[in-house]
Amino acid sequence: MTGKTRTSVLLIAGFPLVSYLLLRYSPLPPDWLGLPDGLLAVGLFLGLGIRGSLALRLGLTLAGLAVTLLGFWRAPATTLALIPAVVNLLLARMFQMTLAAGQEPLITRIARLARQEPHGLPAELRVYTRRLTAAWALFFLALALNSVLLAWLATPKTVWLFANTLNMLLMAAFFIVENLYRRHRLRAYPHTPLHRLLATLLQHGWQSPGRVMETPR
Repeated sequence: MTGKTRTSVLLIAGFPLVSYLLLRYSPLPPDWLGLPDGLLAVGLFLGLGIRGSLALRLGLTLAGLAVTLLGFWRAPATTLALIPAVVNLLLARMFQMTLAAGQEPLITRIARLARQEPHGLPAELRVYTRRLTAAWALFFLALALNSVLLAWLATPKTVWLFANTLNMLLMAAFFIVENLYRRHRLRAYPHTPLHRLLATLLQHGWQSPGRVMETPR
């Protein structure tokens, strides 16, 4: 495991714990914990969750910021509480947009690069990774709907407990359960270690640079 990969693992694992400790023991208002979500939303608007020219992405980002500022002016608490919903919607979109015709599904691309398959994944793996990409999109959509309900019904502490800690644990649980199922369902194939998957993401990024016309059968 490289130093960059190790640092990323520590950041991913440490953020939910640090956020929980700050929520429980910090004298600052819990709304401060919305800052990481706001920065992530901007990053998703700029690239990961949207495809198109730089001008389009910048335009959508500025429009999103304008709507957010208007929301802060009219209903600051509700607007801040809705930021996690926006983040989860953009994450769902990041997975969903790779399922379009002519695109390589996100999980398929990660698996192909991590496994270093010179001729692409076997057909069974292509079908499975495409369905898994759709499952992750639906998972983040469910988190987004939950975030909307929390923004409407829950206290700020509960909103940020879910956004920065419990949602992360749910993602980890989803990954672990899927990993166990995959090792049973596809036991005829070798499985890539987590650190190699993470290193692949750090090296190649989330988005494919081009279109892939091959589709699973």
